[in-house]
Amino acid sequence: MSSPNPCRPVLLVSNTVMHYRVSVYNYFWRRFRQDGYEFQVLTNRLQPQNQTAPQFQIEEMPFQFRLYRRAILERQPAAVILFLHLKDRIFWPLVHWLKWRRIPVAFWTKTRNLDEPDNPLRNFLFDYLLWLHDGLILYSDDLMKNVPRRERSKAFPANNTINFEDFPQVTESKDEIKRQLGIPFKKTVLFAGRMDIAGGRKRVDHLIEIFRDVEGRDAGLVIVGSGMKDEWRARMNPRTTMYLGEVHDPENRQISRVFKMADIFAIPGHVGLGLNQAFYFGLPVVTEEGKHPPEIGYLRPGRNGFMVPENNLGQLREKLFALLDNDALREEFSRHAREDILRHASIEGMYGGFRDCVRYLNGEKRGTGGAAVPHQATSEELRNENTRVSAAEAGERQNV
Repeated sequence: MSSPNPCRPVLLVSNTVMHYRVSVYNYFWRRFRQDGYEFQVLTNRLQPQNQTAPQFQIEEMPFQFRLYRRAILERQPAAVILFLHLKDRIFWPLVHWLKWRRIPVAFWTKTRNLDEPDNPLRNFLFDYLLWLHDGLILYSDDLMKNVPRRERSKAFPANNTINFEDFPQVTESKDEIKRQLGIPFKKTVLFAGRMDIAGGRKRVDHLIEIFRDVEGRDAGLVIVGSGMKDEWRARMNPRTTMYLGEVHDPENRQISRVFKMADIFAIPGHVGLGLNQAFYFGLPVVTEEGKHPPEIGYLRPGRNGFMVPENNLGQLREKLFALLDNDALREEFSRHAREDILRHASIEGMYGGFRDCVRYLNGEKRGTGGAAVPHQATSEELRNENTRVSAAEAGERQNV
C-alpha cells in the first residue's frame, strides 16, 4: 500500500548513530521507499567504528538549532522523528519549533530514564514530552505502561532490535571457528558489549571472578568489546578466560563467527541488544536482576535463559554451569531463544511501528481522512523567523 505523500522525507534527527543502527536504517530506507517515503537522517555524529555503508541519506552537522532548522525547512518532511536525550540541548528548542511550524513530530523513546526510573524531575520532563509530541514510537510494547492513558492512542510500539537479515551465513562449524580463533574450551560462555560505560554497569567483572576457577570443567569465558579495565584484566585466569577486544568488519562476519562458536551468552548487568544477537544465534542468556534496558523483555527465565538476584555470584555461577553441564537443557533453551527473538523482535516488526506512526501523523492525527500537508514557508515568513530566532542562535554560539 502506498503512502498518501509519495517520496516525501521521513526525517530522523538523532544523536550519535551507532554502527549497528546503520543496517537497521538501511532496512527502513528500503521499506519506507516501498511505502512512498524517503527515510533520511540528520545527526551530530556517525560512530567512527561503523563499517556498513549507509544507503539512506545521512548528514552530519553539529547540534546547532539554526542548522537543523534550515535543514528541516529545506526538506519539508512528512514527519520528523526525534531520537534525542533530554540532555541534548537542541532537543528543547527544536521540538517546540516543530510544533510551532505544525510539522508532525514523533518521539522515539524509552519513556523513562530506566537507570533512574523513580527520578521525579526526569519523569516530569518525560511526561511533558510524551504529551507534547504528535506521535510516540516506543522501544517495546512493555513501555506502554509508562505512557499516560490520554496519550496512548498516539503511541506505537516498535520493539527494538537489530537487522538479522544482514547477518552473513557462517558455514564453519563451532570447532573450526574455535581452532581459527585459538579458543581451547570445549564449552564457551560469551560476553559481548561495551564494558566501561556508566561505571561498568554490564558487570563483566562478575564473570571474570566466576571463571577464575571452573572446577575441572573444560569450559571458558570469551570476552568481546571495548573498555576492558586494567584491574579486570589483571584478575583474569588466562587458562579459562580470553579477551578478543573489539570485533568489527563490514559484513559482521567475524562477530557472527564468535557468536556461533559460543554455547551461552552472559551479561550480568544492563543487557541490551547483545541479547537479541545472542538469541538469534540460539544462545541462552544468563543475567542478573537490576536496571536493564527494554530488550530484557525478550528474556523468559526458565525458557530461554535465567535471571538471578543482583550481585549474587553464587547463583550466577550455578545457572551458568547448569546450562554448560546439561546439553539437553541447553539445547531446549537454545531452540526457544531463536524462536522467541524471531517472533517478537524482527526488523519488519520494528519498521512496522515506525510506519504506523508516520501514517498516523499524516492522516488520522489531523482528522482529515487523508493527507496532512504541513504549512509551506514563504520568503517573508522565513525572513521574519530568522529575526525571531537570532537571539537563540546568539546564545547557542556562546555555548559552543
